[in-house]
Amino acid sequence: MAGGHSSPWPPAAGLTTQNVKSAEAILTTSAWTRIAAPASLVFDVVLDVASYGKWNNFCPRVTVQSQSSDAGAEEGKLHIGTVFTFQVVMDEKKPNSETPTQLLCTDISTPAAPSSYIPSDVLKNEDSYTEDVSKVYRVGWRCEGGFVSRGLKTERFHEIIVLGENECEVRTWENQGGILAHTVKWLYRKTLDAKFKLWCADLKKYCEGQAKAQQTDVGDNP
Repeated sequence: MAGGHSSPWPPAAGLTTQNVKSAEAILTTSAWTRIAAPASLVFDVVLDVASYGKWNNFCPRVTVQSQSSDAGAEEGKLHIGTVFTFQVVMDEKKPNSETPTQLLCTDISTPAAPSSYIPSDVLKNEDSYTEDVSKVYRVGWRCEGGFVSRGLKTERFHEIIVLGENECEVRTWENQGGILAHTVKWLYRKTLDAKFKLWCADLKKYCEGQAKAQQTDVGDNP
């Protein structure tokens, strides 16, 4: 449950992020879905930006500009400190027209290695987040660099919550603040709402297919 409470998600009080608090948010976009696949599998798919072209119609291409200094950082995957660019398709009628958005990975948390990016008191008191870090995989990123970032603050989170061995719930949300957020809200609010829902639908379809394929492989190789 978010914040350890039984209230619905997204919370009526609004969603928050570390970079753009709910009180600062000009635009908030969110979506969620349940997926019949292990949470760890779904999390790996979200982190593997090099493979977004296999499933992600909203963001079919990602370029990594610089990787984390972590010696174990894998190319093509998100790590804390990864700088990367989403090439998003805002108009499905123009699939070859991409809008670049430069981002920085701010947070990665797993049940085995929970992060401290979200303070414990925030996890406890904010219904945006899942308080029980032993049941959630989380990744966050924010707008970083370029002209746009000077007038636009953003941060987006994914939480993949463990519901069972082969079932999870995905919650994703983004807050935008700053002077340019008013323009984004005016021009793209409905589009972003639809694209976040599409992201979740694409993620669900792909991950459930991957999970079934893995189960078949296990069945064929006892």
